[in-house]
Amino acid sequence: MKGFSCYSSENLVYHTNVNPIILFHIKQSDMDNSTIKDNIRKRRKAYRLTQEEMAHKLDISLTAYRDLEKGNTNIVNANVMKIAQLLDTSAEELVLGYRPVQTPVKLLEEMHSEYSGRISTMERRIADLDKLVESLEETIRTKNEIIIMLKNKLAEDK
Repeated sequence: MKGFSCYSSENLVYHTNVNPIILFHIKQSDMDNSTIKDNIRKRRKAYRLTQEEMAHKLDISLTAYRDLEKGNTNIVNANVMKIAQLLDTSAEELVLGYRPVQTPVKLLEEMHSEYSGRISTMERRIADLDKLVESLEETIRTKNEIIIMLKNKLAEDK
């Protein structure tokens, strides 16, 4: 394929196609056209798109698209990004067949976002409970004062 090359070094597999450079950190054995084509076909069918619709959206011929799904064409090229975008997934998920683990920074950002909301809700609840405790303590002080007054009144009456 013109402008396409693939080379690997240890567990890294590099795929370049003039622009952009696509890098997947996977083992060479994890990436094969049959897995990729199966993932694309499954996602396309899940989105209820025909091969004709996919070819049109990718701006390639129907034959070219069918060759991609059959595995006759090397799939890891510039089209993999377009296909992933059309199927609302990542290129990594199409190639690997599963969603790769997120980077620690992104995972921490998502956790922070999720727990920030929960923390805010709990802080408001704590503030409400603090007000309730203050109110109940005031009620107890008032009742204690009433009890003392009644005891004094009772002692005076004896």
